[in-house]
Amino acid sequence: MNKYQRIGIRVAISASVGIIVAALAIVVAWRNIRAMREVRLEQWATRQAIREIEELVQTYRWSQKTLPQSLEEVRGASSLGVSFQWDEKGRPLDGWGRPFFYSTDGTKFVIASLGRDGKPGGAGLDYDLSNTNEWPDEGRLTFRQFLTHPITRPSVSVCFACGLLAFLLSVKTVHPSALRGWAILSLIVKLTFTILGAFFVASIMSVLEIPTH
Repeated sequence: MNKYQRIGIRVAISASVGIIVAALAIVVAWRNIRAMREVRLEQWATRQAIREIEELVQTYRWSQKTLPQSLEEVRGASSLGVSFQWDEKGRPLDGWGRPFFYSTDGTKFVIASLGRDGKPGGAGLDYDLSNTNEWPDEGRLTFRQFLTHPITRPSVSVCFACGLLAFLLSVKTVHPSALRGWAILSLIVKLTFTILGAFFVASIMSVLEIPTH
């Protein structure tokens, strides 16, 4: 094995360690952060609005002895302030500034928001919310949304930084002499501890939402 072959193997092994650490850290950060309020503010505002609109509908039902046919009818049902906004047509708006959808069969009623994308279905932030399914697990951030969300970008950067540090530590650890014989076993042990150590640090940082908080 010549000099360039040893360098190539050294870089390849170190790069593999860095990729493993970054990937594991990102998955842990995603699972820890995907349900947090800070990354789902519009969803929380929408849920709060749904609860308040439900109260307005029930107040209207109690006073008029019937359910309203549209949400425009409930605006004067309560003298108390509400956290959501109304559009120019008197329709309540969700956290993304879109009118809620309302339907009734005369006995039951549904108040629904089509999520961030404004389209039926979807996942994560795009998932539909309603008074019949206010806290769906499907409403948590998807992995793709976690990677691209402006608020989570610092956490993603930290995970990549941990992967880069693991790569640099591995470059220092992987010596040409460790690429043969029993020294390979010692190298595997060292790299394993490098992965576990970097993964632990990245996990703690993601739980504490460093550097976002």
